[in-house]
Amino acid sequence: MQRMEKGKIAQGKKKGIFLLTLCVAWILVLTGCGGSKLSEEFEEESVKERAMETVGYFNERDYQAIIDMGNEEMRNGITAEDFRAASDPYLDKCGEFKEISKTVVGNTDQKTGENYGGVVMVGKYESGQIQFTIAFNEQMELVQFIIR
Repeated sequence: MQRMEKGKIAQGKKKGIFLLTLCVAWILVLTGCGGSKLSEEFEEESVKERAMETVGYFNERDYQAIIDMGNEEMRNGITAEDFRAASDPYLDKCGEFKEISKTVVGNTDQKTGENYGGVVMVGKYESGQIQFTIAFNEQMELVQFIIR
């Protein structure tokens, strides 16, 4: 019985390390998001609308819908349960969603030249705020979803 529990803990740690690594990698990729223009490949309103759709799923705690919006790497890299474990504490702490108070849209990866539609949004909640960093590839598949 203890071996099974240790195995589950080890598996959980591996998933946690994977998620942390994925988040750090995308933070590095998106460091230019706020300061650069959105690529011609994207329409600003479409990127904003898609990001709002993602935030809506987050607020509804429909983590599988967010994963389903993702590219293949995202769909295969995280489960809804892992997403729930990382996200529910934010929603539990902040309470009911009120509004998005700030939105910045921009191009993302200046080093590789890859075009991403990046959005940083600040959501106001009943008892706090959550910052969302969201990015889409040219096919408008979700490639990043970070909250803090």
